[in-house]
Amino acid sequence: MESTAATNEPKTARTPRSARDRQTAHSPQSVEKTPESELMTVEEYFGILRKRVNDYYDSIQGQD
Repeated sequence: MESTAATNEPKTARTPRSARDRQTAHSPQSVEKTPESELMTVEEYFGILRKRVNDYYDSIQGQD
């Protein structure tokens, strides 16, 4: 009498290597850098973030 073992191996769909390479291929030369004049400083960024957080906090405090 032969014993039958149940196997629960998941069936996974494999993507061909060429398709994966096309999806993940990224040429560093294709990235355009933002001009220095358009960048914001760390202080400006966190100032905007702080204002948004404070505005949100004030809005939820008014709902109570």
